[in-house]
Amino acid sequence: MNDILVHQHVHSRLSLHTRVWENATRRALEQIKLRAGSAALDVGCGSGDVMRLIAAQLGGRGRIIGMDIDRRLLEGTAAVLQAEQPGLYSFVVDDLMQRSVTADGEFDLVFARLLLLHITRPVEALQRLWARVRPQGVLMVMDYDLTTARSVPEHGAIERALRLVNGSMRRAGREIDIGTVMPSLFVEAGIGAPDACEVSSVLMGARTATRMLREVLNSLQPLILRARLVDAAALERVEAALLQSADSNQFIRWPDLVTTWKYKPP
Repeated sequence: MNDILVHQHVHSRLSLHTRVWENATRRALEQIKLRAGSAALDVGCGSGDVMRLIAAQLGGRGRIIGMDIDRRLLEGTAAVLQAEQPGLYSFVVDDLMQRSVTADGEFDLVFARLLLLHITRPVEALQRLWARVRPQGVLMVMDYDLTTARSVPEHGAIERALRLVNGSMRRAGREIDIGTVMPSLFVEAGIGAPDACEVSSVLMGARTATRMLREVLNSLQPLILRARLVDAAALERVEAALLQSADSNQFIRWPDLVTTWKYKPP
C-alpha cells in the first residue's frame, strides 16, 4: 500500500471514530464554556475533526493548534482546515513525550482524545499536558475503557476480536481501562481530583461496528502478531468472520468513552 493510500485509510478510520463520538465530544466542550478568542491545543489531533468542534465553541475566533506526530496525516488535515477558516488553525508536528515538562502554560484549553491509551507513561503525559494549561484554563481528556466492550447477543468472532484487541494492548504495556482510572491518574500526576468525569456509551449495529473493529485489528496487527496471540492466518480468519457478520442482527457495545477535566487554579 503506497503512502497516499495509507494516509487515506488512516484519515477514514479516524473520521469514522469521530462521527461516532461527535455528540459526546460536543456536549463535553459545551460544558467548559470557552470564551471567544481563547487559545486551544488539541494533542494527537489526527484528522482535525475535534478542532472544528472547538472552533464552534470559540465562535470562529481565537487560536487553535493541532499537534500530532504523523507528519503526512497532519499535512492533509492542515490543508483542509486552513482552507475552511484561514488564520484560525495552525499545526505542529511534535511528540508530546519528547517535550520538557515546564510551566509554560499558554492555552485556555488543552485537549486530548484517545491519546493516553496509546502511551506507556500516562501519568507523565498528563503532567506534560497540564503544563501547557494557563491559570484558569482547563485540561480535558477523553479516553476509552476497553473492558466494557461486548457483543449483544454474544458472537464468537466479535468476542475473539475484542480479546485480541485487549490482549495486544495489555502486552504492549497499555492500561486498557484508562478511561475509568483517569481520575486517579489526575491525582497521581499532581493535577488533583478532577472537576468532572463523565461516561458516554454507544451501542452500534453490526455494519458500522464490525467495520470499526476490523480497522482496529488492522492497525494493531503488528502488536497482535508480536505478542503471538494468534498467527497471521488465524487473524485473517477472525477478520473474515467479522466481515461475514456485518449484515447480521448483532450489536456491539463499543468501549465506553470517559471524559475527565480539571480547571487550573488562578
